[in-house]
Amino acid sequence: MFFDENFVSLPVEEQWDYIIVHTPDRVRLGLSDIVSRHGETCVVNFYEALLKRPDAALFLERETVERRLRGSLLAWLKRLFPARETDIQELRALQERVGSVHAQLEISPNLVSYGFYFIKMSLTLLIVDYFGTKEEQLQACVYCQSMVDFAMTYMNKAYNTDFRKKVEQDQSFKLFSLGQDLHFEKETQKATFFDWSTQALFCLCEQRVGELQTIGESQFGLWLAHKGQTLFRGTEDFVLLQDMIGAIDRRIAAVRAEDGVPAGFAAELRNGIRDVTFLTNRLFQAMEALQSGLDPLTRTLTRHFLDGVIQNEIAFSLAHDKVFSIVLLDIDFFKKINDTKGHLAGDEALRHVAGMIMETVRGNDYVFRYGGEEFLIVLTESTSAEAAACAERIRSRIEKSAIPCSTGDALSLTISAGIATFQGGVKIGTLIEQADRALYAAKDAGRNRIEIFSRDR
Repeated sequence: MFFDENFVSLPVEEQWDYIIVHTPDRVRLGLSDIVSRHGETCVVNFYEALLKRPDAALFLERETVERRLRGSLLAWLKRLFPARETDIQELRALQERVGSVHAQLEISPNLVSYGFYFIKMSLTLLIVDYFGTKEEQLQACVYCQSMVDFAMTYMNKAYNTDFRKKVEQDQSFKLFSLGQDLHFEKETQKATFFDWSTQALFCLCEQRVGELQTIGESQFGLWLAHKGQTLFRGTEDFVLLQDMIGAIDRRIAAVRAEDGVPAGFAAELRNGIRDVTFLTNRLFQAMEALQSGLDPLTRTLTRHFLDGVIQNEIAFSLAHDKVFSIVLLDIDFFKKINDTKGHLAGDEALRHVAGMIMETVRGNDYVFRYGGEEFLIVLTESTSAEAAACAERIRSRIEKSAIPCSTGDALSLTISAGIATFQGGVKIGTLIEQADRALYAAKDAGRNRIEIFSRDR
């Protein structure tokens, strides 16, 4: 139909225009009519297929699909198959806008192509019933599949451009993700790994094989799975370190199941500890000079990197069947401090609260300055109850502490906090919105308290 020498030699943008112009009016009008009548069915098939994919859970939740996304996809489908010849420039621009959105949300083109397969198959079956002759059925099928495929081509083009920009931002985040002094973090993790290795060797010496802890179960292993993953991911040494730790942990698990310590295992473990220590030091040395990009007042992470952190935690949770929680924390009556004590006192209050938070959370958690007097904490591998306990420790410490001010006064502060827990099926924005609703519930209940998000509110 279109696949002649003239068509193949055309630039891609002209090929799409050529298909539209050379498709008989009756076929184009027929496809437009099919979409008008049955487009909703195509959209349902698209989302039902995607919602069954675990990798789509990062981006889709059924409530959002029902409320907003179905209508958007149906509108896109109708614009792709209009009753009249369309402006090809405008049509291309539409696909590029969609591709840019997919890049921002990190929605893989493979996932979109998979969903589009169900749209094309739905339309193909409808075409067979709609058109009376084999020739028209063939023309309609070629037109249908060409329109969807060319739309995907322009989406992918925009996706690739915008995704490269996002990768550059992620690389920037990678350098600044620790949220504290890199040298201090290096020494802390060296100490936690040393503690693990000392305990492991003591267990071997005392024949307490059943008490041997794997590296993955240790505080160092937990840090490596979250902050270390974010900081070092993509480097050859980190891949080597992960493989090395995996081999050590598998060996430990096998030894725990035996009676007694196998001959040569202590020396084997000592060599493994030496290699892990060497690689960890080398990874830190590669990053040690990079220490900007933090909020200058509080030394917490800036909000710019929040989506990257939460997206990493969502991916980790889905892959390992874990949960994590976020805490949205607000200083009570902060405006009053600025108004009565001055902005310098307000800054001192913010630094004090940030310090209290970072002293309370674990090394594998993240602390962000979320707004003026708001902080957001990502608590990795934490249930809502564990997050509430952590938030309560922060609240109690802040309430009991007096903040010395440069004015000579001592400030007394309280905080309110809301908690939301990721358990699959929600997006980043929804999770933060849930924490925000819980925070407002804490304020409405009198402030100086912690609330956990509940759908009943």
